[in-house]
Amino acid sequence: MDPLVLTAILFAAFLHAAWNALVKANVDRFTTMLMIAVVQTAIACVILPFVPLPGAAVWPWLLLTAIPHTTYKVFLARAYDTGELARVYPIMRGLTLALVTGASVGLLGESVPPLGLVGIGVIGVGVMALSGPGAGALAGARVTTLVLTLGAAASAAAYTVIDGIGVRLAAEVASFAAWMFVLDGLGMILHAAITRGRTGFAAMAPHWRVGLLAGSIAFTCYWIALWALAHAPIALVAALRETSILFALALARLRLAERLDRTKLSGAGAVLVGIILIRIA
Repeated sequence: MDPLVLTAILFAAFLHAAWNALVKANVDRFTTMLMIAVVQTAIACVILPFVPLPGAAVWPWLLLTAIPHTTYKVFLARAYDTGELARVYPIMRGLTLALVTGASVGLLGESVPPLGLVGIGVIGVGVMALSGPGAGALAGARVTTLVLTLGAAASAAAYTVIDGIGVRLAAEVASFAAWMFVLDGLGMILHAAITRGRTGFAAMAPHWRVGLLAGSIAFTCYWIALWALAHAPIALVAALRETSILFALALARLRLAERLDRTKLSGAGAVLVGIILIRIA
């Protein structure tokens, strides 16, 4: 893989872990996710006058991707209400990687070098191992957490594949990205209006600093991911984005005081091996 693309994705992975940690650390995760959507939409609206309108072939993908982008935020916020970052995040990202790889290679027919596929597999195993057995049996709230995590994973896989297709049809990455963020934000705002009414938006006021920071970070990290999707196979981009778990683990340990056992550390080593395999593929 091109070193520039690799470096960009790894930087985006760090940013992705950072805004997830901000959501998890905040008391009201749904409100933080709503604030992120509002911030992303505001930034995109400033950019819109400076980018061309997407072509007719791009609009169906833009409209379609708004749905899983919204459901991802909803599922993720609720999952973080019931589970640890060091458990929810690895399970979600590992399942996302498996789904994206199957769709991009099996359904879209993307060509990935054999060594790249091995690297994807190694990263997937490492990411899943990072969920660890240390949190106890998945019972009661843990079952709820698992269901919500599965929903977030399916949503993330869907929008990754859809965005990979749409951004390649667009004349410019910036055009697709700006409109995607606008539609994504509108979807989350509509959901909040229906489910929480005025109180949902009023609740943003105490969290505006966290929301502004997390929203700006999330905007930057996914803009980079869209650029990478336009320049590399979807499966490889998705695999390298999952390295965000390494940064998430560090943040979980340093900022949230969550425990990291030997299984998680071994999984981290596997992820590093997978990165090397993809780099040399």
